Amino acid sequence: MTDAQVFHLDDSDYIVCRLQPEHTEPLQRLFDQCADYAMIVDGEGVSPTAAQEIFQSVPVGRSFSDKFLYGLLDRKEDIVGVLEGIRHYPNDTTWWIGLLMLAPEVRGHGLGRKLIQGFSDYMRSEQGTSIMLGVVEENQEAYRFWQQLGFELVRQTEPRPFGKKIQTVYVMRRGVT
Repeated sequence: MTDAQVFHLDDSDYIVCRLQPEHTEPLQRLFDQCADYAMIVDGEGVSPTAAQEIFQSVPVGRSFSDKFLYGLLDRKEDIVGVLEGIRHYPNDTTWWIGLLMLAPEVRGHGLGRKLIQGFSDYMRSEQGTSIMLGVVEENQEAYRFWQQLGFELVRQTEPRPFGKKIQTVYVMRRGVT
């Protein structure tokens, strides 16, 4: 399943690789395991096409060459995490994280922190200077996680629809360290 490792992760039990459309089925299994995330954000269950949709979505005005979709794989090469976003957005030196999601069984062990540190190191090697992301208001656990990693609130959006919910998004930013 693995291509060459995309960036170094400070944990020998896991590797990060670029995901391709042929990874749709194992990625969908990860989405299904993370139904708690879908309930927090959308107020409904996981879409049966969530993995397919993440491969096909890019912001208006961006191309698929700008998109990154990395899988966190364990020793059995199961996808236990995903990091998705757009490079050079909203400017040439900023990269936007659209999704960081970890399987419930690997949460709380520092993997998210290690993944973001490895990603930051990689980004810096690609001349990136900052990372931005959005957290829906109801996901306070994620908001605290990002704050602990040094992300700061830049602005709040007007409430907008997410599935069955209407939520404000906290836009956060951090320089690469």
